[in-house]
Amino acid sequence: MDDGAPGVSAAGPRCVAVVGGGWAGCAAAVTLARAGLPVTLFEQAKTLGGRARRVVLDGVAVDNGQHLMIGAYVQVLALLSAVHGATEARRLFHRLPLTMRPFGAPRRGTVSIAAWRAPAPLHLAGGMLGADGLAWRERLALVSEFRRLARAGFRCPPAQTVAQCFAGGPLRAFAAVWEPLCLAALNTPPEAASAQMFANVLRAAFTGSRRHSDFLVPAVDLSALFPDAAARLVSAHGGEVRTATLARVFAPRDGVTKIRTATGDESFAAAIVAVAPHQLAGAFVEPEGDAAPWYEALVQTMAFRYESITTVYLGLAAPVELPARLARLDDAPGQWVFDRSDALPPDAPGDARSLVSVVISAGGAHDLQDHAALAADIEAQLRRLDRRLPAVVWSRVIAERRATYACAPALRRPVAGRIVPGLYLAGDYTDPDFPATLEAATRSGVAAARAAISDDPR
Repeated sequence: MDDGAPGVSAAGPRCVAVVGGGWAGCAAAVTLARAGLPVTLFEQAKTLGGRARRVVLDGVAVDNGQHLMIGAYVQVLALLSAVHGATEARRLFHRLPLTMRPFGAPRRGTVSIAAWRAPAPLHLAGGMLGADGLAWRERLALVSEFRRLARAGFRCPPAQTVAQCFAGGPLRAFAAVWEPLCLAALNTPPEAASAQMFANVLRAAFTGSRRHSDFLVPAVDLSALFPDAAARLVSAHGGEVRTATLARVFAPRDGVTKIRTATGDESFAAAIVAVAPHQLAGAFVEPEGDAAPWYEALVQTMAFRYESITTVYLGLAAPVELPARLARLDDAPGQWVFDRSDALPPDAPGDARSLVSVVISAGGAHDLQDHAALAADIEAQLRRLDRRLPAVVWSRVIAERRATYACAPALRRPVAGRIVPGLYLAGDYTDPDFPATLEAATRSGVAAARAAISDDPR
């Protein structure tokens, strides 16, 4: 026993280590701290948040990728209330009824949808039936397709893709509604995305409360939204947060799980590993091979493919109006545009008066472009759609090449929770029901923490 080392008490190691300070790790740390277990949270980067964190560019605090949440993110909302208080948590994002409106002046061929003020799922059906830009046959087909899924209990054949699931409907209606929702939720093109996982999202968003389908646009950067507050709560409960610290985990032995950092080995009662799937192999110390308790999880994640998320930030010389703070683009190449003017400091670069972010979900030809050329293409796209667009005075591009795993049909994935007693796994790729979202990440972190708590005899 390493007496006197961090994580060790006179009665033996009691503290739980959480390796990975993304949303899954922070969710696990908060759950443990609130249960009265001391926590040490390790994060390799300087900023908490993982693949959903703050990045400061020329003095502007933005995110390493634009994220859109929905009202069905029950676990995310519960954790925000836990770390901020319910009243303050509601001020941290803009809640908008489900709306898909085109950017710029109305033009032929664009589709506009807004959910009705009615109980779910009538609010969705009403929005589809009232959609501008679609023929009546296409609107009725959208409602029919959703009803077909509902009658099937939102169950799809394991190998079915989203494109195959909706192949019987009009292509134009699919491109206007199901395709953008699939890309936004699964970050995977419909022809390669799991129909079952998409059906899970549709069920969560559209069959409960009408508010479950609301769009939640963060009003602060993603680190401030949850990870920073989670760190404060952990510290207030006697825990510790160590950023810029690479930590690796040993297999548990004799009721002790050791963590190796640059300063040496430390003993803990248990460890929760909450790193990205492509980082999993580097999170452990020997033994290697099939003798390691984490071997099966490594085998599964090594088969993953990944999708990128690219976010282009444009600072504009004058305010720009967006319908409901976000708008649909024509996918050439940007898919959505968000109003991020909340993030502009008083001394904004280029004296920018407004800020927008344009998102491209999933990989594509844009991954091969240099950032200056891509920013120019995005500006040209916005100006083509709205000739009144103010001058661009500042731009930056952030490309997360491994933003999410490709959410393919019948993909085998590890399950959040216990690997062996004393060692637990969390991460958005371990949630059985949701794709790689902030909700999946936080659900997995809470599940892993609860498993660790149930295994602690004290």
